[in-house]
Amino acid sequence: MNIEFQASQGQVKEWVIDHVREKLMELYHRDKRISRAQVYFREQPDAEGGSKICEIDLSIYGDSLFVRRKAGSFEQASMEVLKELTEKVDEQIRNQGEPPEEITSTVNV
Repeated sequence: MNIEFQASQGQVKEWVIDHVREKLMELYHRDKRISRAQVYFREQPDAEGGSKICEIDLSIYGDSLFVRRKAGSFEQASMEVLKELTEKVDEQIRNQGEPPEEITSTVNV
């Protein structure tokens, strides 16, 4: 699995990046179909002085899971994103075992 981080230098604490990397690796060990993770940390100015945004885009076997959260700190935003991503990956794992729907029809010629 490839993990890419995009953030302004010095803006995000190193332990936050390490924590996100560790949690993404845990998700990969649960579902080996995850091929790529792109993590974006950015700041968005607003009326309250600025919000910290964390976005993670996971590529899973041709599908994409994208989660974005805004909070007062990068730590809080990343925790919320990771929580939701874990729930979505768990849901995909549960649904993975179900056979696909198949429709069979016959035509008399």
